Amino acid sequence: MTSALWLSLIAAAPDAGGTANAEALNEKIFLQAREVTEISPLRLRFLKGEVQLTDNNREMIRQWAEKVAKFNIPVYIHSYASAPTGIRNLTPEAARHEAVRIAFNRGLMAKNFLEQSGIRHNRLILKSIGPQDNHENDSITITSRRD
Repeated sequence: MTSALWLSLIAAAPDAGGTANAEALNEKIFLQAREVTEISPLRLRFLKGEVQLTDNNREMIRQWAEKVAKFNIPVYIHSYASAPTGIRNLTPEAARHEAVRIAFNRGLMAKNFLEQSGIRHNRLILKSIGPQDNHENDSITITSRRD
């Protein structure tokens, strides 16, 4: 038996490992597409410079995570922060760096809480974004959509 034929037989077998499982998973997500698309993004707002999650934010994340945990889809955490003001000798580049640092720390808090709420870490994608002119800063958006 040639190796190409052998590999095709293995892939067609019901217990064919990763490939068959991935196809079954994609089919399951396709069948539940309506439920997945009905999950709206979660938007959390913060005070300028605030990093910690409030009890209300934690409860909102927990409820959102319950809806998403049953699907094997990626979860995107977009964390935004505005540039700090009122600090002497702060260059624009240093202010942008500080904003990205704050956004990262906020996003990391949300990511850790999502993990505690039952979403596996390999499904979580954190994106820290500094000051934006066209976007409301000091917030986190948790979504199943890439954009």
